[in-house]
Amino acid sequence: MQTQRSLTRLAAAMLTLGASLGASASGYHFGVQSVSSQGYANANGAEVSDASALFFNPASSAYLPGRNISLALIAVTPDMKVESASSTTAVGTPTRGSTDAGTPTSTVLVPQSYMSWQIDNRLSAGLGVYVPFGDKLRYNQNWAGRYNATELEMMTLAVNPSLAFKVNDTVTLGAGVTAQYMNALYEKQVDFGALLAEAHLPGVPGDPRFDGTLRYKGHDWGFGYNVGLMWQPDAATRFGVAYRSSITQRLEGSATWTMPAILPGNVAVGLGKQGFRTDTGHVRLRTPDSFTVNAFRQVNDQLSLVADWTYTWHSRFDELRLRFNTGLPDAEIPQHWKNSQRISVGAGYRLNESLTLRAGLAYDQSPVPSSTDRIAGLPDGDRTWYSLGAGWQLARNSSVDLAYSFINVKPVDINNTECAFPVCTGSGTTTHTHMKMHAHILGVQFNRRF
Repeated sequence: MQTQRSLTRLAAAMLTLGASLGASASGYHFGVQSVSSQGYANANGAEVSDASALFFNPASSAYLPGRNISLALIAVTPDMKVESASSTTAVGTPTRGSTDAGTPTSTVLVPQSYMSWQIDNRLSAGLGVYVPFGDKLRYNQNWAGRYNATELEMMTLAVNPSLAFKVNDTVTLGAGVTAQYMNALYEKQVDFGALLAEAHLPGVPGDPRFDGTLRYKGHDWGFGYNVGLMWQPDAATRFGVAYRSSITQRLEGSATWTMPAILPGNVAVGLGKQGFRTDTGHVRLRTPDSFTVNAFRQVNDQLSLVADWTYTWHSRFDELRLRFNTGLPDAEIPQHWKNSQRISVGAGYRLNESLTLRAGLAYDQSPVPSSTDRIAGLPDGDRTWYSLGAGWQLARNSSVDLAYSFINVKPVDINNTECAFPVCTGSGTTTHTHMKMHAHILGVQFNRRF
């Protein structure tokens, strides 16, 4: 129990540095766990240039002599433009509200850290502390899509110890366990005008005067594993395969209701008795598992080539369901996500003894199947990565990596309808938006061998 409390304090301290926008990677993945890999658009999982390779394959520590650390800081500057926004009530009438969604995104900072130890000639160990998933958006409170979402903030922190065993000169196996902390916040406006009108009480559907607020905060620890294999047929070639398991998390927390000020006291009391009152609740979320195949080839003393293919089981995310403990029906958001693929390629060029230049290109497929399944909190779309990077050898055992990535997200539409009370806790509104997104990512990483 004491260890879990200590890990929770560590997670909370790191999470205060910020959260990421989903514009950096598909679904709600955070797109950068290694700055040296970022320069290749995350294509170099088989290269193993420093301890951050542990994120891609637990077998990688076997190729790092001695003890190694990698400490990184990544700045993500997303840009989201909501070019049109409107919504309709359950009976098809337009809601009242602003077409201005505000500035939903902001720059955030995310740390990552890795360590490896060579125990003997065949056995080695690794430890990664990193952010695998995240999302952060905040819209204007009175925007037209306010019944879909006004705020979403989700951050995870993973602690991932691992072991690698060299079977022979060409094959290495690795395995690790993951303890993952997730902290999430979700807020939306609630159309009490529609609920009152349905009950033949004074209320106007879609009228901001009758808007209330639902704010949910929850957190949990979950556990999973990762395994990997690396095959090095010769000194200039290496292949890797790795699998990372899904993690099931039950986010226990509080569901806070705020009633419209315009409501008469007896109506507010009646709604509270019906279940619209602050209490505890929970959300069950299963993060996706993934399978990766990557390759590294040292063509000559200067040029190296890398490639990666990753398949992610995003279909694990079939719905968002908030369960209340007040007797209210669940608040349910169907998602129906599909599995997705990511393909990336890159090249490195060693300019001299101290400087290596890197470049990479990636295509990352969105798991969202259609505009009806897309929500304002996770407005995901297909994206293309363009990355540049460099590695400086400061001294024999220390180096610094820098990387810049531009992520262009395909424009997306939202045509999402929430369920209606009393089938579930919702007012049946439909949100329509058109969005354009891109992101700039800048990373710096320090590596040291002891």
